[in-house]
Amino acid sequence: MKRIALVAFAAVGFAGGLFADVIVFWKGSGSSRQSDAARDVSVTAWNAKSVSYKAGDKTGSVAVADLISLDRSGGTKSQDLADALDLLGSDPAAGMDALAGIVAKGNELDKEEAQYLRAQTCFNAAADQSNMLAQAIAEHDAYVKKYKAGYFARDMYTQLADLQYRARKDADARATLKAMAGADPVLARLGHQKLGELECRAGQWKAAIPAFKSANSAAGDDKTGKYVAMAWEGMATMKAGDAAAAKTLLELVTSDEGFDDESTTEDEAALAVAYPALGDAHFASGNFQKAYDSFVLAGYYQWWNGGNQEGYCLAQAYLCAKKLESTDEKWKQRADKLQQILAAGYPRELQRVSQAGSQPKDPPKDPPKKPDDQPGGATQDPNKK
Repeated sequence: MKRIALVAFAAVGFAGGLFADVIVFWKGSGSSRQSDAARDVSVTAWNAKSVSYKAGDKTGSVAVADLISLDRSGGTKSQDLADALDLLGSDPAAGMDALAGIVAKGNELDKEEAQYLRAQTCFNAAADQSNMLAQAIAEHDAYVKKYKAGYFARDMYTQLADLQYRARKDADARATLKAMAGADPVLARLGHQKLGELECRAGQWKAAIPAFKSANSAAGDDKTGKYVAMAWEGMATMKAGDAAAAKTLLELVTSDEGFDDESTTEDEAALAVAYPALGDAHFASGNFQKAYDSFVLAGYYQWWNGGNQEGYCLAQAYLCAKKLESTDEKWKQRADKLQQILAAGYPRELQRVSQAGSQPKDPPKDPPKKPDDQPGGATQDPNKK
């Protein structure tokens, strides 16, 4: 999530009058949590941990973890940076040149934001232009070398590692995420988490496990962060061949009804990782009823998070129902309903389970799709007639 409003205001907005920065943030916790704002302030410094500001003769700070948005457009953001933002939209090459000038001689806040904007512009271009990969890597590298624990460091490190992985520079990607984890304690959890996810992406399940353990440790009192790490560790442990140990980890995550964080989507994303792996673990141990329950929930969370395993999960639930058909008529009804859903939305998965019998395959490793791209749409509940 970008925690700064990168919107260029019209030039008239800077002509005369008093304008100032606006910081919107969360205040309180739990059910008493609500948004608040510091208006008519001037940002004096920022980093990965906090944003400091001044209001008259008073000073204050907001933790980045509590930040909702930060808008410097009417205050400490220079006219040069505002003009460069305008140019990025109308003449990208000229905009990039203008940003380079600010990186060289702007004020400290503008310098960092300008370097971030250069990197972000290249990152966006590299999404569909492979010839932009090298420049995007160079711009991100320039940011993290100068601002090791900078305000935009979370995005810069993780995007740099992604770019390096796409450029088949796996060792560089690992080094980037290790550097992130060591740059500042506030970045450690995410650095270790992303390193573990990178190892999973490469199919290095055993190498991923210690990274997730480190992410868990670095999360401290952050329950969501700890559960995200445990979900991924459980999945990696299952892939590494230890179903019993995986099940222990995954059940800790999935059985806690208090695992619900309204301020982030990380809890749902963690469950989208945990439930498919838990289904595989139960399936491997022959507990097809628990496997069925896990796979149905997995299908739902995969759809909710725009994942690419919804079809796999429903197909495995279908296999479980087929194995339980002889025990109760309801399982035949559920298998029939799942067969209809798979035939309509995931015919290849239906063909796979029909041909392969009870042998589960590794879920796909492709990047998650958006919900609208899912051929099956929202997961239907096969328990309903």
